[in-house]
Amino acid sequence: MAHWVSAWGQAHTDILGMQPAWKGRTCLLSFRSAIAGSAVRLRLSNREGRRPMLIGRAAASAGGAYVPVTFGGEEGVSIEPGEELWSDPVDLTVERGACLRVRMALASAAGSGNCIRADVHASCAGDFTAGGQFDTIAVEGGASVPAISSVEVLAGDDAGALVCFGDSITQMGMWTAPLAEALLTRRPGLALINKGIGGNRLLHGPASPATRNYGRAGMERFGRDALDESGVTGIVIAIGTNDFGHVADPAAPDWVDAGMLAAAFQDLVGEVRAKGLALYAATVPPCMGCEGFGPGQEAERAKFNAWLRGEGAALFDGILDFDAVLRSDDQPDRMDMSWDSGDHLHPGPLGGLRMAAEALKKLL
Repeated sequence: MAHWVSAWGQAHTDILGMQPAWKGRTCLLSFRSAIAGSAVRLRLSNREGRRPMLIGRAAASAGGAYVPVTFGGEEGVSIEPGEELWSDPVDLTVERGACLRVRMALASAAGSGNCIRADVHASCAGDFTAGGQFDTIAVEGGASVPAISSVEVLAGDDAGALVCFGDSITQMGMWTAPLAEALLTRRPGLALINKGIGGNRLLHGPASPATRNYGRAGMERFGRDALDESGVTGIVIAIGTNDFGHVADPAAPDWVDAGMLAAAFQDLVGEVRAKGLALYAATVPPCMGCEGFGPGQEAERAKFNAWLRGEGAALFDGILDFDAVLRSDDQPDRMDMSWDSGDHLHPGPLGGLRMAAEALKKLL
């Protein structure tokens, strides 16, 4: 039976003040669809916005001309803070592996979205939803993707989505992007959905208004970002680095030890199993040497990973041992220099490939 499946998605956080200023510009999002189907719809969100977000027009293409996307029959829509909505379905034949493109002209500032790794372009002023080339603005560090929560395809029974739920190590796409490419041929019909948020913690939200973009606590956002994704069949939980890394003082109210993180993972297991979904967990990668990370935090990271490989392993369908594939043989509390981006926290491209290979081995 045909059902809606997310072919692309992101977790929403506060992007007000991030580049670019979207008001009066057109956003172009492009991606390869792992899902084949007969129609497309957009899920738009202003969950983390602080003021209404106005979409002037939107359109989608699967390789041919752009087809207008409407909202309750109208070409534009206003999304109130905290709200989410779906567009009307658009008849569009999508082939597996085809490039799906979404254009959206914004009539207001965008306060809800993310800065995940994505092929996204921001136009100079104007509405370019009808198609054609347009002049773009340069955005240092990459443009945020506003409003879009997911792009969904009306697909057959064999299609599904794998949600990768995590922090910046997921958000940056070093392991999720090569894994998505591998799944196109190794697991046809399975889309990978990147639900990472930079700075995100599982047990606590932002420590101050200045870090609102770190997103709501993972325990709070898990339902909407993982369980409620259209067509989800499996979830990878890859989070915990910031739970240990953001607080060095065991007396602080948001200090997290290995037992606390393990208990939170067990709570999530119950929620996922109640939905009948596959569930995988990732060990927390090494990060000694990065700013603010000390021996006390490292001890908790090591204890948590030992629990996940031992007693905790039986709770999951597989353990993605990112710690094992990234750590240095000489100093196992540190990321090997060849796999390190240079900040001793995030993997570089080669590290990401190793993580993707580890994930693929456990997922197949």
